[in-house]
Amino acid sequence: MDGTGRGFCTVQDMLNNIAQAKNLQELWRIVRRYYRLRGFRAIAYFLPRQPKMARSHEMDIYQQGFPPAIVEAYVAVGKRRFDPVPRYALEQGRPVRWSETWDHLKRDKNQQQVRDMLEKLGNGDGFTIPVYGPQERDAAVAIGHPTSDSVLDEAPVVHLHLVAQVAHTRLCQLMQDWPEPVNPLSARELEILDWVAKGKSNGVIAELLHLSPGTVDTYLRRIYEKLGVSDRTSAAVRGIGMGLIAAE
Repeated sequence: MDGTGRGFCTVQDMLNNIAQAKNLQELWRIVRRYYRLRGFRAIAYFLPRQPKMARSHEMDIYQQGFPPAIVEAYVAVGKRRFDPVPRYALEQGRPVRWSETWDHLKRDKNQQQVRDMLEKLGNGDGFTIPVYGPQERDAAVAIGHPTSDSVLDEAPVVHLHLVAQVAHTRLCQLMQDWPEPVNPLSARELEILDWVAKGKSNGVIAELLHLSPGTVDTYLRRIYEKLGVSDRTSAAVRGIGMGLIAAE
């Protein structure tokens, strides 16, 4: 076993797992496991509202592992609009460390507000990794909340980048296989899908919307059928990728 994947025998074995992922839930689980084993407890996937993130100011986010307070504050100050780091990473064509990027950039008022908020909440340091897809379907992956400072200093950046790029390529392939929805989602279905994308469980969604858990389950089955998916992760990512919802 080499030091590139820990939980995988070789880099090639790990990449084969990604290439063979049958759906987004399986793909997300493989990628999350890899980064956790590398010492990163949080991951976020930034999808542009339009192709070519480098010129897009609207980003939607699917994340797991970041503390709720940071996620809520991130959205409240419009970080998906004012965060320059994902676009900077794409322009550089390489993974960038958050602290070094913020120090390098000339920040406007809104961007400085984001920076101050993250420091106050103790978001710490991490990496943002650019990934490139067909028809300029570019995106970015952020990994953070390391288990120790040495995780950042000793990170195999080339391998981190390789995993993110191969996973994004597989995601684009899986998305191409999805049929276009025959029926549009209702307002209530969009509302529930939005909460799913924010990582809320069915029980929490039921409380938030004053519904029974069974009713939420029924709505989710309808959402899956309309989107041509079979799990929460695929539904959330597809909803974001199609512009149906924004994770905010």
